[in-house]
Order: sequence, then structure tokens, then C-alpha cells
Amino acid sequence: MKRFAMFALVTATTITATACGDDGGGTPIDAPEDDAPDVDAGIDAPPPTYSGTISLLEAQVLAPGNQGALFGQGVQTSVVFTSSADVPAPLMEEQPGLPFGCKVWEYNPTQAAAASIGNDEGPVTFMQMGGAAQYSIPACGFRPGVGYSCPHMNTAGMGGSIVANGGAGTGTGTITVTNGGYNAMNTNGKYINIAGAAMAGNNGTFPILSSAGANVLTYANIAVATEALPGTATRVNLAGVGPTPAAGDPGFLRDDNTTSFVHTMGGGGHFLDFTMTTGAGTVGDDFTLATAQAAKLNAVPRDGLAFSIACDAAGCPIGSASGAILNIVTTDGPVPASAQAFFVMPPPVTKRVQIRCAALQGNVAGQTITVPAPYMARIMMSGATRIQASFIRPTLMGSDPVTAISGHAIVGFTTP
Repeated sequence: MKRFAMFALVTATTITATACGDDGGGTPIDAPEDDAPDVDAGIDAPPPTYSGTISLLEAQVLAPGNQGALFGQGVQTSVVFTSSADVPAPLMEEQPGLPFGCKVWEYNPTQAAAASIGNDEGPVTFMQMGGAAQYSIPACGFRPGVGYSCPHMNTAGMGGSIVANGGAGTGTGTITVTNGGYNAMNTNGKYINIAGAAMAGNNGTFPILSSAGANVLTYANIAVATEALPGTATRVNLAGVGPTPAAGDPGFLRDDNTTSFVHTMGGGGHFLDFTMTTGAGTVGDDFTLATAQAAKLNAVPRDGLAFSIACDAAGCPIGSASGAILNIVTTDGPVPASAQAFFVMPPPVTKRVQIRCAALQGNVAGQTITVPAPYMARIMMSGATRIQASFIRPTLMGSDPVTAISGHAIVGFTTP
């Protein structure tokens, strides 16, 4: 199977601090009339503002269809620091300057890449405590053109041998290495990244399914082919990439886990050291959606009408999260024809539309998020080839200019 390449987008732009920009009508606010004097001549443009998002979410990814069946689940970490010079402000927003209400953005391909990858602002460490189980996350650093990733450096190495289980293209492969150092902490719920293989289909980032020992891994890859890797080929296991196929509850992130995000100043130097934490609280709890509501995540409409997702009182009890977020993202890029690649979100060719609606829990159980019709009209006009929709129940750990959340999500994909 292909890497769950764009899942980071769900969280990387979940609650991005608002930046200055135009009025959404295509004309800069300060542009003079043709026959008016240039009152702005000689005045410097305001300096860019910087914002960031950091998140730790366990996502259940739905299989295609309307039955609410689960494809798999896994932990997704996301660290994105952006500049207002690179990422535009929302076209519309219900609560300007606040991370609540509905907002809509449109990105061209360059802006979409900037919003997804961001900039280097120094390392971030995810620290988990409490609970019966804890998901191991090594220190996360920035890679140009890739963004932040969290490699288990004790698994880094070169070479190895790949065997396609059952033959080429059958969906799983086994890699055998020397001095692999594989164990439960660096394989359970993790992905392996392979680069420099002679067979193109063997290169990529793939979910680890099991480990037969310190030197052997089985992983999912629909394009796997048997080969002895060149000695220059590299490999390393990564944390926080996304779902493991067929993985179900209780998952990897437990309701009783507490979490801290620790940032150390570096890179561009626009953010000082900081720590954000759930404190005495815990991450946003695992939750359920009724089948009919979950099915909506796999069938986002393009009719321009208002769109709602509801979580009932049993699925979203009061006190189990700070609130709810509905995040919808489109691409107009060509999507793979393979049924196993139903969740691949290729980069946009012309534009990407993102709608994000966020609300606090309030004092009642259950929660409904509604996207107003004018916002959904942007989906209708997007030329979408695929739509990713995520319903998120997080604990809000901090905001302005860096927003941090931790919790759980349910994700679906619509292919018009």
C-alpha cells in the first residue's frame, strides 16, 4: 500500500493562527483606485507573522463505503510552523482571530506545500505519561522538503533483503537486515522508510505489520518486489506517521495518557523554548460516531448546501474532550486508480480548499458541527478529485501563536 501521505494535513492545519491578508475578493485591501494617489508609496509592508500547530492524534481511518467499517488506526504526530508570507489568511471566517467557528482557506500548489511542510523552528519532543500503555515517540526534527518527522535512529541502517510475500504486488513484504535492533518500542504502530532501492516500488514509507525478531519486519506495500537492497539503500523506522491496517481498539493512544510537547528554539529562531501540556488532564478520549454519521465522512457532498456531523451523547460524553473539530480538505490532483490507495491525497494541480470548523464542548453531552452553505460552496467549486474529512475530539493544550492539541479522530475519504 502507498504511504498515508497527506494525513498530516488533517492536523497540520487544524488550528492555524490567523495571519493578515486580503479580503478574499481578489483585490488587496490597501490597493488604490487607478486615479487615486499612491498613499502607500514609501511605506514598508508589515513584517510577516509566525504561527504553529503541534498535534498528537490517534485516528481511526474508515474503509470506503457507508457501513462505517474500519480500515485501521494509528498515531499521527504533526508539527508545522508557518509564516504569513507563505500561507494566506482565510477567505472567510466566523470568528476572526480566534481558533473557533468555521474558516475556509484556498491554497495554490506552492501555498499548499508551505501549509503542509512549514519551516524549521527547532526540534520538538512528545512526552507521554500515565496509562496502561504509552506510544513511544523519539525526538522530531525538520527535513527540508519533507517537514517534521520522528525517526527511531536506533533502527537506521543501510542495505538488507526484501521478499515480496506471495509474489510481487501482493500487498506485504518482509525485510531482513543486519543489526536491525527492532523491538516493540520502535515497531508497534510505526512505519518503515526505505530509500535507494533498485526497484522503484520498494521506495517509500510503509506501515509495519509485525516483527519476527530484532532483524526482521513485515510491512504493507502494494508495490513490493523481491530484491537484495543496494548497500547504499537507507532505512529507518518512523513514529507518528498514521494508521496501521486492521489495527483496532484499544489502539495506541489511551484515554488516560497525559502528554507534553517540548519545543527547543532552533531553525529560524522565531519561537523561544516552550512546553505545552495536558497538565493534570489527559488527551481527548476515544469516541464513536453512529454509523450514519461516520458514513458522511466518506460521502462529503458537493452541492453547496450546509453539511453537519453529529456525535451523540453516548459517543461524545461531556468532559471527554475540550470540544470538536471538523476538518475538510480537497485536492484536484490525479488520484491513483488502485482500490488500496483510496486514502492517498496527491498535491493539488490548481488549488486546495480547506474548511475547518471548531467548537468547545459546552455543558452538554454530544456535539454537532455544521459547515454553513457559503463555506461548502467552496467545495462545490473546487474541482475536487478527492476529499478528506476528519472529525476530531481533542484536548486543547495551548494556542496563540502556537496551538497544540492531543486526542482522537475519525477520518474518511470521498472520491467524487
